Amino acid sequence: MTLRPPKSSYNQASEKVWFSYVPNASKFQHGLLGINDSYVAGNLHLQFPENEPLKAKRIEVSITGTEYVHWTEQVVENAYNSSTKSYEVRTRTIHYIHEHQILNRSLLLWQNKEFYQKITNIKFPFKLPLPNNLPPSMNLSDGIGQINYEVNAKIKRKRNFWKFKGSKKSVKCMCSITRYRSMPVPAPTRWTEWDDPKAIKRGLGYDITVDYNTFGPGNPIIINFAFKFFKVLKLKEVFAGLKEYHIFKASGNTKFIKGYVLERKILDDQISSNLNARNEWWYNLKIEVPENKVGWTTDRHNIKVYHKIKVKVRFGYLGPKNINLEKLVNIENIIKE
Repeated sequence: MTLRPPKSSYNQASEKVWFSYVPNASKFQHGLLGINDSYVAGNLHLQFPENEPLKAKRIEVSITGTEYVHWTEQVVENAYNSSTKSYEVRTRTIHYIHEHQILNRSLLLWQNKEFYQKITNIKFPFKLPLPNNLPPSMNLSDGIGQINYEVNAKIKRKRNFWKFKGSKKSVKCMCSITRYRSMPVPAPTRWTEWDDPKAIKRGLGYDITVDYNTFGPGNPIIINFAFKFFKVLKLKEVFAGLKEYHIFKASGNTKFIKGYVLERKILDDQISSNLNARNEWWYNLKIEVPENKVGWTTDRHNIKVYHKIKVKVRFGYLGPKNINLEKLVNIENIIKE
């Protein structure tokens, strides 16, 4: 079965020229980019009526990638109005823009150097390798930072002045690129104040561990909690979350955005009702990392994404000082084994 990209994926379309995927595929990309060789493959279709064929000399297909950053800021300033001879308050919009092509690979499908050849119905299969260090497609902070890819067809044809047709015809279709990561090796982190004087004074000892520093769909965040109560102590909640940070650079300026993308809370009664005979509480908190909720960790000059696991033990009013722990981690598209 051969599928086509949806019409909405075309940035530049034609009723007579279109793309299809290879049989039994639902996307252009094949292979596991980042793990093994990956490539884009498909078919370019040309279908013109017999009485009005395409007259062409050259047909090629390419894949291009663009890194794009854009945000605006409103600036209020006093401006002199010469007609009224007075100053007035005006608001001016400043655009910060960065655009850079990160990929351009092409493949010549057909050409006739001697003359324009008539084409009515033909299909060209194509396959283009992808560099292994290619970043994935991304759309961050409502479009402020983007990395987009397109599969393009370029046709050199005979001009038709009467129908206002130039010598070039193009079709552009969006192509999502995904990176993958195999299961990482353990890299444990441990925070502990179990039975030392500081823990006894607080009334609570803790031993909290995280076994990895890279997480993703195939490797959920698991935080192992162990609490020891030395006295009756009122907890407000235990909070664990994944915080995501975006740094964008354009036109010599920087924009910083941060926020929690995953959060979990454990309330006091869930802890106090599950203490063992030694007044200890043991719990393994699991946080799944769905790919549609997070941005992948990225370190580029104009787009940077990094993540921290945050753990907070909150005691509330008149209680001991809150416990705040954090760990810098990577979020990647880990394949499930």
